[in-house]
Amino acid sequence: MMDDLELGEEWLEDTWKELEKGRGEILIETKKKRPKKTSNLQEIILVFEDTDNLDLEETYSLSIKANNIKIGKTEKNGKFKSIGLGKLKGNKFLEYLAWQDDILMETQLTMAFENGYSLEISGSVNINELK
Repeated sequence: MMDDLELGEEWLEDTWKELEKGRGEILIETKKKRPKKTSNLQEIILVFEDTDNLDLEETYSLSIKANNIKIGKTEKNGKFKSIGLGKLKGNKFLEYLAWQDDILMETQLTMAFENGYSLEISGSVNINELK
């Protein structure tokens, strides 16, 4: 019988599989899309260099849509400082952490990059690979 931890890990792997392909790759392009008037979702596009050659293409692109997307850098004193999306270019995507906030009743996702940069994503999160 599978325990809760294994079930949770499987759920995360299935839900965030698009992120898994980008892990360890260098972010080479970013774009922030303007929200549609009929939607309150923010959207960013991240383009990773495909050094693993998993695809025939040389890049791997993700569209991330969510209610809230914060781009920042953790300073030496531990404070989170907001930065522009373009500052992430050239940094390797290291890891991600996703969880359900039971108090706010929303999904939380942190994407960690080299040099202390990160994306803090929350709300209704939708991640898709762009072909």
